[in-house]
Amino acid sequence: MSALINWKRTVSALTLSALLLGTHSVADASTTIKEKQEQQKKVKEQRNSVKQNQSNTSSKIQQNTKEISKVQEEVNKMDAQLQDIIYDVAAKRQEIKRTEMKIEDLEVDIKGYEKKMIAQEKMMKERMATMQTNGGGSINWAEFIFGSKNFSDLITRMITAGTIQRSDQELFNDYEATRLSLQEAQAALKAERASLLEQQKALEARQAELEKKMKQREARIKELEEKNIEFETQIFDLQEIEATLIAQEEAIAAEIEAQRREEEEARRRAEEAARQEAARKAEEARQAEAAKAAAAQQAEEARAEAARQEEAAKAAAAQAAAQKKQNSNTNSQSSSSSNQTTQNNVTASKPAAPPAPKPKPAPKPAPAPKPVPTTPTASAPAPSSAKFIQPTTGRFSQGFGPASGQFGYSFHNGVDIAGPVGTPIRASATGTVIRAGWGGAYGNHVMIAHVIGGQVWTTVYAHMNSVSVSAGQRVTQGSNIGTLGNTGNSSGPHLHFEIHQGSYSYSSSSAGSTVNPRQFF
Repeated sequence: MSALINWKRTVSALTLSALLLGTHSVADASTTIKEKQEQQKKVKEQRNSVKQNQSNTSSKIQQNTKEISKVQEEVNKMDAQLQDIIYDVAAKRQEIKRTEMKIEDLEVDIKGYEKKMIAQEKMMKERMATMQTNGGGSINWAEFIFGSKNFSDLITRMITAGTIQRSDQELFNDYEATRLSLQEAQAALKAERASLLEQQKALEARQAELEKKMKQREARIKELEEKNIEFETQIFDLQEIEATLIAQEEAIAAEIEAQRREEEEARRRAEEAARQEAARKAEEARQAEAAKAAAAQQAEEARAEAARQEEAAKAAAAQAAAQKKQNSNTNSQSSSSSNQTTQNNVTASKPAAPPAPKPKPAPKPAPAPKPVPTTPTASAPAPSSAKFIQPTTGRFSQGFGPASGQFGYSFHNGVDIAGPVGTPIRASATGTVIRAGWGGAYGNHVMIAHVIGGQVWTTVYAHMNSVSVSAGQRVTQGSNIGTLGNTGNSSGPHLHFEIHQGSYSYSSSSAGSTVNPRQFF
């Protein structure tokens, strides 16, 4: 988590600020593309700013590298001093070892001298007892015995007084030599023990000095390592930031181009639909004109037929009148049968009116042309009308907002959705993948750039078990991008999901550029 915090804090200080742009309708394609290009320009400017920060940080790193070199020189000097102290301590330990061996030898010699003296004293006591028995009555033994401090002093007194015979002188001389050797050995033992004590004190002092120097060296080495780690982390973070910015810039550019193509295709389809609609209306108008002309022609033919029938009726009436006039000039017929016959003849000679022609049916209008069908995308599920959708199923184990600080952050910049390992994860909105793969405390994670209504958004999906997309790939809302897991700094299987308004920018103590994802679900 500390690595994540360091990286995120650096990103927070150096990455892009939120790019707030107004919303635009898809119909106004030229305006939308222009603003997106302006937005892309801002991204490039921010990237240049990060490059400048990177250059400034590199200068600081070079300056601090010189300080590291000074610290390293100090450590090297301390190492040389430590070598001298270590050699001195080793020499003193060897000296103490030799002194201890000498003391052991002296103790052995002293034991030997003491054992030898005990034997010599026994022999001399026996000799003195013999001397006292065989004629030593003239010797004042009480004076010698009670006036002597010890047996050795007794022998010395007797030798001085000449009370010991010359034949026993050798025995007593050997005893005296042993006594002197014992004294010398005891004195040497005392001196060696005193020397050993001094050597041990000196060793303890040098060891204390050595430990102090070692602690100083460890502190300086730790300081040196921390500086190295700090600078290496800064360099790594700058490289990570640069890579993220490049990927983000490319993703936004790709997303803008994809939306431009979509808008161009939508405009082409709209123009094609308008053309087909115009053609359909023109055909309907043509068919209406044709039907109108046919109806007019049929009406004209009906009028002509009616006029013809009227002329025929008038002719028949005239013929009947003429026939009647002719009949009135002839002799009257007396019999009813003749009149009847004449009337029948007149009735038979009257022509019948022709039947009226049936009106012709109006022509059927031509069918309207069918619109050209569009090909739907089969690989991705149908997008939702929501700006963002919930990326996976499960239980919300931690929400967006203030945190305890237990894991190094006092503000939780996203939501955690707990679920079984392998649960599918979907793209929350259509966009272009910025990063996909392993990334420190995030574990397997995916970052996606979105441009929605002219506004840049960035979504983050962390701790994934597997990733099924790659950087630069365009995904649609609801399409699968991987599975839920427990990688990186994770205490259990869950998805950590963030939504940034603008580019990715993290803060461990505030919301930063993030917004609460649950407001969209």
